[in-house]
Amino acid sequence: PLEIALIPRGVRFRVELLHAEARGYVAENFGAPMRLPELGPIGANALANARDFLAPVAAYEDIEGDFALIAKFQGRLWQAAIDHSPLDVVAWHGNDVPCKYDLAR
Repeated sequence: PLEIALIPRGVRFRVELLHAEARGYVAENFGAPMRLPELGPIGANALANARDFLAPVAAYEDIEGDFALIAKFQGRLWQAAIDHSPLDVVAWHGNDVPCKYDLAR
């Protein structure tokens, strides 16, 4: 609760619910990619710091089986069956990583 996730375009991800019910909001950016500023305050009241944006620990799944890969292309959702986990990427390169921010901070 009270956390936001920033997921860059093209990053594969999975959502696992902690409870049977959940609420959320999705905002999709069609413009330039969102980036944290290099220097200076973040936010209207300068209460956020770049160190407060937490990146996940790198992990991967080496699992074979029946999986569905869902991707968005030209405004439509497409599904493909694959025989291995789509989360079989060992690491990423650069700063284009998903992160989360706790709104209660």
